[in-house]
Amino acid sequence: MYNTAYSRRSPGLIVLLIDRSDSMKFEWGDSGISMADGATRAINDILLELAIKCTKDVGRPPRPYCDLSVIGYGVQPVAGGEGVESAFAGPLTGRTIVSISELPQQPAGVQADRSPDTMVSASQKPYWVESAHGYRTPMCQAIATAGSHIFDWVREHPGSPAPIVINITDGLKTDSPYEGADLLEWGNRLTTIATADGNTLLFNIFLAQQSDRPVMFPTSSSGLPEPGPELFALSSQVPAPFIDSARDDGHRIEEGARGLGFQANLSMLVKFLEIGTRVSNLRDRVS
Repeated sequence: MYNTAYSRRSPGLIVLLIDRSDSMKFEWGDSGISMADGATRAINDILLELAIKCTKDVGRPPRPYCDLSVIGYGVQPVAGGEGVESAFAGPLTGRTIVSISELPQQPAGVQADRSPDTMVSASQKPYWVESAHGYRTPMCQAIATAGSHIFDWVREHPGSPAPIVINITDGLKTDSPYEGADLLEWGNRLTTIATADGNTLLFNIFLAQQSDRPVMFPTSSSGLPEPGPELFALSSQVPAPFIDSARDDGHRIEEGARGLGFQANLSMLVKFLEIGTRVSNLRDRVS
């Protein structure tokens, strides 16, 4: 399980959920930027890194090894008000799922790279998602929305790698129950959607204004303050291939670890996204 290669015939799906509630406006530790800005920067970095990994020919677009979705919950810059919507900006505004091959030609813009915590070194980098914050934290609705899109995608890609969902948040959900189900039930519904490779994976990372005791990939919720235990229960167990890949890169992850980052700073978010969006197993099956 969780060993199917990313290929043009069997692309993967990576879904990033980003909390856009009002509390994301606060400064993130000593980073000098808000949590909203830091999370958005990390997302744009991982999108760029994925595009680079999937590029095999100089001057050509990335090969369509994976599809991407970025969903914001809280403030809705495009629709107005509060809720859940695609977080892509610029030419991709309103698009729910986008092939990696489309990214380089359709950025929202280009901006200077001022972050010391970055995955890709460049003085000017493209971006596809813009920072936003406001209103509450409709996390249940976000997971329900992601599940609906993933269900449709899996019907068209039954032999593809299992979808990966990474939820980036700094707060407690404010919409549980949502349509009669609580957060854990929505998470369970999401993770029962499966391809032949395995069930959808749901990883969560909780950002903290001050992160004196960050925890990454714990094997138990013991000692975690709220909302740690609930997010631990919500998070999928990290599959063995992900653990092996992370260990090869020098990260320490124990067997039985959950896909949870807790009280994360910016550096930890970057590492978490690198591990969670593992697409090292790329293989062409089309000549």
